[in-house]
Amino acid sequence: MSGFEERVERGKTATISEADGDLLLEGSTVIPLGMQVVVHGTLVVRGRSTVKGSLKAEEVRGDGDLLVEGGLEASDVRLDDGASLDVKGDFRAGDVDVPNAVRVGGRAEVDDMRVGGTAVLAGDAKLEDVKVGGTLEARAKLESDDVRVGGTLQVKVLISHDVRVGGNLRAETIKAEDVDVGGTVEVSGDVNIGDLTVGGTAAVGGGKVEDVRVGGIFRSVGELTFEEIRVGGQLTIGSGKGEKVSIGGILEVVKDLKLEDKLSVGGDAKIGGALEAGSIGVGGNLEATKVLADEKLEIGGGLTTSAGSKAREVDIARRARVRGPIVGETVRIKENAEAEDVYAESLWAEAGCSLRSVYVRRAEVGRGCRISGPLQYTEALHLGKDVSLASQPEKVSGLPSPPV
Repeated sequence: MSGFEERVERGKTATISEADGDLLLEGSTVIPLGMQVVVHGTLVVRGRSTVKGSLKAEEVRGDGDLLVEGGLEASDVRLDDGASLDVKGDFRAGDVDVPNAVRVGGRAEVDDMRVGGTAVLAGDAKLEDVKVGGTLEARAKLESDDVRVGGTLQVKVLISHDVRVGGNLRAETIKAEDVDVGGTVEVSGDVNIGDLTVGGTAAVGGGKVEDVRVGGIFRSVGELTFEEIRVGGQLTIGSGKGEKVSIGGILEVVKDLKLEDKLSVGGDAKIGGALEAGSIGVGGNLEATKVLADEKLEIGGGLTTSAGSKAREVDIARRARVRGPIVGETVRIKENAEAEDVYAESLWAEAGCSLRSVYVRRAEVGRGCRISGPLQYTEALHLGKDVSLASQPEKVSGLPSPPV
């Protein structure tokens, strides 16, 4: 068949090898004479139509659903009025604009894909830009510079520069520069992400993230390396290395956490191993095997360690409870707080404090404090009224070495 434009009427079936011009399908079926129908112009679809094989066309236009039972190759595919595209084989195109759904059974290579409803990609997909209003499901590897999904993105392997998802993101692995998700993120394997922003909750297997901002809960099963993590609710990780962590609620680490800069936790922090940071501030209780801060350690509720805590400055809040030795250049223990062994250059213990043993250069112990063990100092000691001592203070030439 030849001519400028050919037409297959509604309900009809035609066998075609090539169309020299445009081809119009009006709710009809085309069977290739060989393996492929070649249209040297525009394939126009009016009504649901089927190609019983592969299709190659310069353009695809129309307002009807199109089913291609083989592969499809076209420079542009643009459908209107709620139409859908279903390609059982491989799909190669420049620009694709489909208002309802796109389904591809094989490999997809598209420059710019825009889908109003749902896109399902069964094979590997390489899309320069993809925008889907509803759900994008990529069952293999998806590579794209720019991914934007209004609803849910579900992908096996995602490699992208910029990812924006209004709802939820689920993947096995992700490598991306920037990921912004309004709802939840679930990644079963490792991630390699520059900036991760999540409005709700996020869970990853481990890996590397430069900057994390999560409104609710963030979990990492394995080791996570990062620059900065900010979480409004709770952070739970297997182990971590990074620059800075700020948590509004609770921090849980199964093993060790090492930070170059600051740890700030509004609630409680439980570290299964050692905690190291430039400075540490915990509003509630801190539990770890060992705590080391280069600059400052501030505790609002309680501090429990087996090996001890050390910082240049240690501040223990009013009525706080400390278990394990404290070592610092300057140690301040507020009113009615409790601590065990204190090793310091300078100690300020406010009224009503309870201490077990004190080893300092100089100390000021407030009214009504209780010291149940030895009190040793090398330079100066001032005791307030009604201080209770188990033994007389001892001025010594040298102090015992601190345990940490």
